[in-house]
Amino acid sequence: MKEGAVARKLKANAVFGPKTGAHADFETEDFSVTRTNVSSITEDDLKQARILIIDDDVGMICLLQNVLDRTGFANHTSLTDSREAIQRILEWLPDLILLDLNMPHVSGFDVLHELRTNLPPNAFLPVLVVTGESNPKTKRKSLAAGATDFLQKPFDISELLMRIRNLLRTRLLHLELQKQNIVLEQKVSERTVELSSALTELKQTQNQIVQQERLRAFGEMAGGVVHDFNNSLVSIIGYSDLLLNNPDILADRSITVGHLKTMNTAGRDAAQVVSRLRNFYRSRESEDIFAAVDLNEVIEQSVSLTQPKWKTQALTSRRKIEVELDLKKLPPVSGNPAELREALTNLIFNAVDAMPAGGTVTLRSRAENNAVLFEISDTGTGMSEDVRTRCLEPFFSTKGDKGTGLGLSMVFGIIKRHNGTLDIESAVDRGSTFRIRFPAESEGMATDGAKAKS
Repeated sequence: MKEGAVARKLKANAVFGPKTGAHADFETEDFSVTRTNVSSITEDDLKQARILIIDDDVGMICLLQNVLDRTGFANHTSLTDSREAIQRILEWLPDLILLDLNMPHVSGFDVLHELRTNLPPNAFLPVLVVTGESNPKTKRKSLAAGATDFLQKPFDISELLMRIRNLLRTRLLHLELQKQNIVLEQKVSERTVELSSALTELKQTQNQIVQQERLRAFGEMAGGVVHDFNNSLVSIIGYSDLLLNNPDILADRSITVGHLKTMNTAGRDAAQVVSRLRNFYRSRESEDIFAAVDLNEVIEQSVSLTQPKWKTQALTSRRKIEVELDLKKLPPVSGNPAELREALTNLIFNAVDAMPAGGTVTLRSRAENNAVLFEISDTGTGMSEDVRTRCLEPFFSTKGDKGTGLGLSMVFGIIKRHNGTLDIESAVDRGSTFRIRFPAESEGMATDGAKAKS
């Protein structure tokens, strides 16, 4: 509830009277509140209440005061000039008003009207009209004006006391309910502040987590860049080391030119790595230039590019890895040679890594039903079913710090962009086979109908 409403409640509590009445404590959820127990409001509680008598008849005032004094209601006062009624009510703060109707200057009806005007809308200040009027219309008019109860003169003392007790009991219950509402409103306000603070803290934490995830993803992408550059650099460094360590090779022009062409191809492929990092699963776009490609030629180039790893490095680590080719005559496929070399290079490296004790990598190709089929098999450790189903996910890796989990994701993205399909067969300790199928190019599909430069 708004602060103004709480302040209005507090003001109303001050106007209605002192803190009186018995109560019992209980807890609901996290709110510790006060619940009024009707049976615990004692006679002493009622007799502590303030009673104001407003009547121009001094004799009636004396009678009422005498009745109240004899029954223990000693906290009372009286007023014969009804013009002072509202001021006295606001100053003395009674719990019950005994009001006459027929008074000079200001009638009881006028007092009821002024009382309703000056008190807060949520106020409950019981008024017992005590009058000699016997007309039912007067009784209805009194109740409509704001009177709580109506008693006709002459009255029975016992009935008067019962009505006074009932009205005071209702008054005390209302005060306790009012205090409960104020406590609840304060608790709700406090809880709202706490929740708002918690929400703000949660948002800050979420922002920090998002920022950390962005940095982590950036680190993984950076690792991917390193991974793909490293693939190309292996070829460049391997062949350059070969030339540097064996200067005599330079005398053989054909061998030297072959090594330089391989290094040049690796360097050009590396130059495209950054632009292709966004291409995990990007579909083919209009600006992509695909041409007729001899897949067997790409396979042979990929084997040559990866030779420093599967041959030279493997021997250094005392592993013997053999690469076997079983390539049949193929129709051209429509594609990007650099991307296809990158995919095959990743597959060869993946096969070499899967054979820590050495083994054989076999690359096969053949034409099949208007399609070109390429297979790469290894005799390595193989994959479990769980690993097999997840190995194409970006950043999924079983190589620990040595892998980024981007290689096979890039392969899959390139294959999909070439309208190809990829099937994987693998079993633990039985090796793996990656089977790729590309549609054979129909005549006239390639740019200028010519075979793309590799």
